[in-house]
Amino acid sequence: MSRPATQLRLLIGAHLVWTVLLTPAAFETRPFSSFTPIGFVSLALIFTTVGLDIAAFILVGRRPHLAGSLAAIGPFLFVGPFIVDQAGLFSALRPPTVISLLEVVALLTQLSILWVALRVRRNAPS
Repeated sequence: MSRPATQLRLLIGAHLVWTVLLTPAAFETRPFSSFTPIGFVSLALIFTTVGLDIAAFILVGRRPHLAGSLAAIGPFLFVGPFIVDQAGLFSALRPPTVISLLEVVALLTQLSILWVALRVRRNAPS
């Protein structure tokens, strides 16, 4: 497997860890009842990003061009929920500090995924 493919898998793995830490099972303390309609749409975008990342993780060894394409979509989907939560539109309650910090780390990871995914696509055989 190529170096960019390995980097993509590592970054996706890291992002999956951040995503788990952003759930009520870890650090999210706001109840679902405080979420706004735009917050629920944001959750759908986050879960779509996770689904695309998992598919890219699985496919990068066999179909690197497709994996790179799938992984490159996620960062664009993730930016909206990040902005929504930081603007206070995700929930009636402000995000806890640890959630805000994890969201910044997750966004930076997604931007790194975009960069590496484009390299994977460019290096993939046609």
